[in-house]
This record gives sequence, structure tokens and C-alpha cells, in this order.
Amino acid sequence: MVNPPSDTHLVTEAWLLCGLAQSLPGRLHLERQMLSFTHDSGELLFHAPLRDVQQVVFPWYYFGGGCQLTVDGIRHRFSFVRPNDADDAMDRLAAGAGDAGAVHAQVAGKFMDISTGRAAGRVWKEALR
Repeated sequence: MVNPPSDTHLVTEAWLLCGLAQSLPGRLHLERQMLSFTHDSGELLFHAPLRDVQQVVFPWYYFGGGCQLTVDGIRHRFSFVRPNDADDAMDRLAAGAGDAGAVHAQVAGKFMDISTGRAAGRVWKEALR
């Protein structure tokens, strides 16, 4: 069970990891001791009191950029680092095919994704400790 201060308010971009090669983009939201995930389409995937959130872990193999947690008996895996299957990541790859400058921009973009995602992971780890 997690128990951050009751005034904790946190919203970050996150991807719900589904299987090996699919993810759903959305927002992970913590406010008033309630945790929710809303898909970018607007669909609310869950909204639960923190007392019902169990088995919160930040696995070493996520390198600080993701977590796993259980809500209502369902295990959820989240990445705060933009996955390679994300729509905009694929757009970046398509736009830069054959262009050395675009390849450099893609690498720089991925580095920023990782840095931003790991920073979000640190904030969530503190909030859900």
C-alpha cells in the first residue's frame, strides 16, 4: 500500500505497456489520494484510491523510467520513457529515412525522451513510496 502526503498532485505523460510491442499513451494522475490513468483518446482506464493500489515496484530493468502496479487485481506496466512504438517516434523515423541530419535529430530526441522519462520515474517513485 502506498501513502504519499494527501496534498500530492502529480500528472505526467505515461505509456501503458501492453505485450512486447504495443503501448497506449496517456496521463498518469495522482490527486487527493486517487490514482488514475487516462488514455489519450479520453478513455479512463482506471481511477482508484491509493489504498487499493498494491505491489508498486520500479524494476531495475526499466532503468528508473517506469513502474508496475496492481489496481483491482490487474497488473499495469507503465513507461515514462516514450516507447519505440509510440506514434510520434515512428513519425520521426519515417521523416528521417536516409537523412543523416534527421538521424542525428532522432538520436537526440530519444536521449531527451529517456532523460525526461527517468526524471518522471524519480518523482513517481517518491510519490508512491
